[in-house]
Amino acid sequence: EMAFLLLLLLLGSAPRSGAALVDQHASCAGWAEMGECMNNPGYMLQSCAKSCAAVAEAESTAVVDSFYDLEAHTLQGDLVRFSSFQGKVVVVVNVASQCGYTESHYRELVQLFDKYDRDGLVVLAFPCNQFGAQEPGTAEDIQAFAASKGVRFVMMEKVDVNGAGTHPVYQYLKKATEHPFIRWNFAAYFLIDKQGAAAARTVSPMQLESEVRGLLAAADDREL
Repeated sequence: EMAFLLLLLLLGSAPRSGAALVDQHASCAGWAEMGECMNNPGYMLQSCAKSCAAVAEAESTAVVDSFYDLEAHTLQGDLVRFSSFQGKVVVVVNVASQCGYTESHYRELVQLFDKYDRDGLVVLAFPCNQFGAQEPGTAEDIQAFAASKGVRFVMMEKVDVNGAGTHPVYQYLKKATEHPFIRWNFAAYFLIDKQGAAAARTVSPMQLESEVRGLLAAADDREL
C-alpha cells in the first residue's frame, strides 16, 4: 500500500528530537492533495513533510471492509446506502462540468447507462473541484448541467478524491484497487461487480462496455 509506505518513510525520517514535521512552502497542502508526494517524493518528503504525512495517514486509514458498507449523499442531500447495490454492476467516476473531457465523457456515460441500466448497471458520478477548479458550481448548478446533458444516472455530492479530506468512498476504492491517487477529472473509472469486487480503469466510458456486458452476463449466469 503506497500511502502506508509513504507514512512509514515520513515517520522514519522525523527528527529524533521529537520536532514536528513541517512544510517549507505555502503550497505544500495543495501539492500533497494533488498526489505530488508520490509523483515527486524526493522533493515533497523533504520540503512538504507535514502535508505528505497528513495525506498518507488519511489515505491509509481503513474506512470499511466492504463496498456495501459505504454510504454517501446525492446532490440533493439524500443518503444512499451502497448495500442497495448488491447484485448490480456499479461504475464510480469523478466528474467536472468545465473540463476539456467533460463533453465526451458525459456523452459516453449517458450512452453506457442508457444501454445497460435495465440490466442492472448503476453509475455514480461524484463532482470534484480539485483539478483545475473545474467544478466550482453549487449542487443546483451541477444538477442543471447534468440534466442538460441528458443524465439519468445518480449525481452524488461534491467530494474530494485525494488528500486528507478524501471522501470515504474514494478512500475505500483507492485502497481496494491499489490506485493511490486520482490524476484528473474523469481519470479513473472504478468498476464494481455484483459481488462487490472493485477494479480501476483509465478509459473513456464506452471502452468499459465489453467489460460491463461481461460482468452482467457472468453475474446472471451465477444467479441461475
